[in-house]
Amino acid sequence: MGMRRISAVVAVALVAAVGMPLISAAKRSGRPGHRGMGSRRSRCNVSTCAVATALEEACPCEVAPSHGQYVHCVAHAAKGLVADATIARRCRRRVVRLAAESVCGRANTVACLVPTSSCADDGTCVNDPNTDCGTDTDCGTQCETMTPDECDAANGISSQAGSCASAGCFSPSGAFLE
Repeated sequence: MGMRRISAVVAVALVAAVGMPLISAAKRSGRPGHRGMGSRRSRCNVSTCAVATALEEACPCEVAPSHGQYVHCVAHAAKGLVADATIARRCRRRVVRLAAESVCGRANTVACLVPTSSCADDGTCVNDPNTDCGTDTDCGTQCETMTPDECDAANGISSQAGSCASAGCFSPSGAFLE
């Protein structure tokens, strides 16, 4: 075989090995529901404060008669959020799933903001001496679902949020709400 013939064979082999999978992936990305190369489909960001606030207005967590009734209310409210274009239609199930994981309507259960560090006697965080603090929760928190007694024992703060997914949207005192 001549040198030109070998180069042509190598070129065809490279196109087959590298180019075809790229072409194939590009073709697949055009199919509905496929997340191939170039997919423009965005993720469902239903844990935003706008969604949490709208749901709290429609289905107040603190007065939910039962967990099942709360989830049912959220499912209905999610349809309204789709109609208002607050969320995409395909994200409605995700909203309902988050409601099912919430503490709303569950007796003796809270979303608790548990401190991740403590406030030293000098008024700075133990984990970060450059950060001033007045309480342990000023040094960082993580959200956990527990009973109110367990939250108190962990030196935590019961969140007004119905779930850890939206705990950052509601301050315990309401002072940081817009």
